Amino acid sequence: MRPHSLRSVGLTALALTFVLVSAATVARAAEAIGDTLTVIQRPLLNLPAFALPGGSVAISCQAVPGTTGWAAELIHGTTHVPLNITASIYETSTTWWRLEASVPAGILSELYDLRVTAAGGIDDVTRHAVKVLPTYRSSYYFVQITDCHVPTHLYYTDLGADADSASTVDLREVIRDINVVNPEFVLVTGDLVNEGELEDYLLFREYTRAQRLLGEFHVPVFLTSGNHDVGGWDSTLPSDGTARRDWWRFFGWKRLSAPPAGAPARTQDYSFDYGPIHYIGMEAYLNYDGWLPAIYGTKSFTAAQLSWLNTDLAAASGSTSQVLFTHSDFSNQLSLTSLGLEMTLSGHTHSNSGSLTTKPYKLITAATVDGARSYRVVRVANGVVTPLATVSAGSDGQNLDVAYTPSNDGTQNAITASISNGLPIRFENALLRFVMPAGPAAYVVTGGTLQQTEDTGVATICYVTVDLPANATASVSIEAEISATPTGSCCAPAGICTATTQPDCTETWTVSGECEPNPCSASSLNDAELTTILGVHATPNPFTGSVALRIAGPRATAARILIFNAAGRLVRTPWKGTLTGRAFTVSWDGRDDSGSEVPAGVYLVRAESASESAVRRLVLIR
Repeated sequence: MRPHSLRSVGLTALALTFVLVSAATVARAAEAIGDTLTVIQRPLLNLPAFALPGGSVAISCQAVPGTTGWAAELIHGTTHVPLNITASIYETSTTWWRLEASVPAGILSELYDLRVTAAGGIDDVTRHAVKVLPTYRSSYYFVQITDCHVPTHLYYTDLGADADSASTVDLREVIRDINVVNPEFVLVTGDLVNEGELEDYLLFREYTRAQRLLGEFHVPVFLTSGNHDVGGWDSTLPSDGTARRDWWRFFGWKRLSAPPAGAPARTQDYSFDYGPIHYIGMEAYLNYDGWLPAIYGTKSFTAAQLSWLNTDLAAASGSTSQVLFTHSDFSNQLSLTSLGLEMTLSGHTHSNSGSLTTKPYKLITAATVDGARSYRVVRVANGVVTPLATVSAGSDGQNLDVAYTPSNDGTQNAITASISNGLPIRFENALLRFVMPAGPAAYVVTGGTLQQTEDTGVATICYVTVDLPANATASVSIEAEISATPTGSCCAPAGICTATTQPDCTETWTVSGECEPNPCSASSLNDAELTTILGVHATPNPFTGSVALRIAGPRATAARILIFNAAGRLVRTPWKGTLTGRAFTVSWDGRDDSGSEVPAGVYLVRAESASESAVRRLVLIR
């Protein structure tokens, strides 16, 4: 929040500004401008849609009447999901096309880009526009953030303003928390950028940078404007109204400048439903540069906005709760009781205020900017909303931290994530994305629940949910089970050695992908006794001292576990016997069959039966 500025700018200050920003301006000259709105008008990055597999999604597009050949698809990474257009209607009263598209069943539950094409060369993509849900949760939480002021909270004439990115760093720390916390969505209540007039002026690209930051969220983001976004500053050189026009360029909609009869709004106000809760986002502003005062006056809300709000609330009267989010009620125009609102969420003051226990809730949340890194969690349970006290990501991100061992980069078959939650909030829907080597595999997860996997072609992303306690640490491990090797190939054991025949053993084994001489040891097992073993995995891995080897079998079956060194030589048979149809754990203490410690290095653990075997790579650290 900045005090109202004077229009006059001295020539000396202006000249100084050009000197200060010249180097940064040159560096930004090659920067590509952000995604300006062309065809797709809704859903958008800042105004997304929810969809269920087998359900539908509504799409609004700007195109000339008579446009044909409409098509749409969802995009996530390398995955393209065609949508079936079931209806396409041009509304003369609103000047928008209304498309209805069905979403196929069985697709990944994720946040998708939306692409729309049509005849005449129409081709438009908007990022993170559609969130495909497995289902609507009856109990969940969402997050509110406000007053981000990216990329800097400095005024553009202040020394170093052109190169400062402190506000961006603050917001990124909050985004990092939110992507782990995994709320159903985020509400951003205004002042996303610091000066809405500086997108093109001196190539500050404030909206471009802010838009890219919104694209770093892994969850849907709903955005409303604040006074810094659309209010304008009468002390800046860009013409009056530049801030608001730039908002329309990046976040919608151009028709607000000359609205059609069927959509007469001059401000961007909207609503959406999640289950039984109705959410309303309203534009709020201070008209600093006095643009079109006959329409916008000096501050929000206009009479037209309040009329729209009453109409919207009346249409949603069947909702269990109604939540309004906006930057600020500048003139105290909103009576929550008379409107029937359960909660309003806002910002602007950069500080917290409002009661967490008295309904209806009228809450103001502290800013993310200036190192505060604040965000508010709101719980929803069976249609009842419960706000929590604002928390902070911490001065160096320490309040919620995730560390991966080894690196979570797609090169490791086994990864452990250590999560430190220093916040007084339990996050039962926290989510980790483990990046595993590409290829089909079965996964064993400890400390979390594997929800789905995504094959990107170069890696497999495993989505693991975690019930993360408040003020606690948690450990989550995942391991890819190597595919079993059936018998009948040259690399499978043709028989099992016994004490009397061991010296004559000549059959071969699969060891690290190559056929090796059979290093079997004495065993009482035979082919008739051995049946299928599903797999084996190890925790921790790498390990020191000892490692837990978990063997899993679907039914009662005879089996054994063997440990080989990197050269393919058998060093230990830690277990042989009969499975009972349930998984159990065997410990290996890093010693060979003689009881001597084996050296540090790579080892292979093999679980086997007559019909199947599974191999796991171990790393021993001394």
